[in-house]
Amino acid sequence: MRTQRVQQESPASDLVGRFFDNLGAAGHIPTFERESASLRFDIADGKDVRHWYVLVADGEVTVTNRDKKADAIVRLQRPHAEALVTGRLNAQAGYLRGVLDCEGDMAALMMFQRCLPGPPGSTGRIDPISSQAVTSQRRDV
Repeated sequence: MRTQRVQQESPASDLVGRFFDNLGAAGHIPTFERESASLRFDIADGKDVRHWYVLVADGEVTVTNRDKKADAIVRLQRPHAEALVTGRLNAQAGYLRGVLDCEGDMAALMMFQRCLPGPPGSTGRIDPISSQAVTSQRRDV
């Protein structure tokens, strides 16, 4: 399966956009091998909502900005999305606290959580995408 670039480049200040751009650019993520799911993230910023559609098929990851049906639909406000993609918010904790809503397959969200960075300064396993990669300036190829 071929990885598709998102339709629109994210500005340098857009942590969420950069996270999803980097996720899609990674293509194959070993932690997702033998996993398949689709997730749509609906990220609200005031009245505007931006969609990120993530398709995982046996480790191959495709990210687009489609507003289409998914196994799990995750809804959250931009500040919480930024906390999620920088490791300051755990997806499961966010769900339990009510700052993140998941409609559909909660197992898909728990699978996706494995690609999120740990809390800043944490030690342990190395995440596929580090919080430093998310917050660093993007370099165009």
